[in-house]
Amino acid sequence: MKGVEIRIRQQKGMVTLELEGELDFSNVEQLQQEIQRHPEEVVEIDLQGLLFIDSSGAGMLLSQARYLYRQGRTLRIVNIPDFIREDLEMIGFFKVLEILESNPNA
Repeated sequence: MKGVEIRIRQQKGMVTLELEGELDFSNVEQLQQEIQRHPEEVVEIDLQGLLFIDSSGAGMLLSQARYLYRQGRTLRIVNIPDFIREDLEMIGFFKVLEILESNPNA
């Protein structure tokens, strides 16, 4: 695996973390720490440059969505490549996000 590179763009009330490479068990902690160290109300994860995500990457994104929702904050996932979107849909990723949005304490 080649790893993940995270580029950070900040604006008032929002931070965007642009991912490039592969998000897997070997580097999910790196992204989790980056998400948690930003106090902005909206944390946006831009997956446009992502080549691969495994179940630990998807699970970490869901746990961080829950973490932020409980604080009254938002995790947004944008620019998802079609091949990654298909994998995430298959495991029910977006259904879990919908549940979190309608019930942040879930």
